[in-house]
Amino acid sequence: MKVLVDIFLRTLYMSLFIILIPLGAYTIHNGSSATVALFSYVVLSVGIPVLYMTSKISGFGPKEHRINRFLYVVSWLIVEFATYHSFFAVDLSLLWTLPNVGRDIIFVLLMYVQVFFSVILAYILTSIKRGVCR
Repeated sequence: MKVLVDIFLRTLYMSLFIILIPLGAYTIHNGSSATVALFSYVVLSVGIPVLYMTSKISGFGPKEHRINRFLYVVSWLIVEFATYHSFFAVDLSLLWTLPNVGRDIIFVLLMYVQVFFSVILAYILTSIKRGVCR
């Protein structure tokens, strides 16, 4: 349980850097703002955690287990793929009836959850790899 809380808090901290820039780009509301927001989110949601995992203080949980950077990228791709396909499986018509602020809050939460699940999946895959390689 301590590992999940640690991942939750560290992901929350990383998300301050990951989410604010795309959110700022999106609030410009010109023709290309959504594209700029998407591109900056993709770059930052991969880049910030990978750079963090390069640091020597990047362990998670009480035993400070580190996450393999390659496995984070693989996990990120899996989570993004699952998110993309879930948009086709769920009726999102309610989302478009919300005011802009409501949609923005939902998208910010979605971005955080994507990074959170990417880190969790990478932690699990790294733990499996670590156990298999011993």
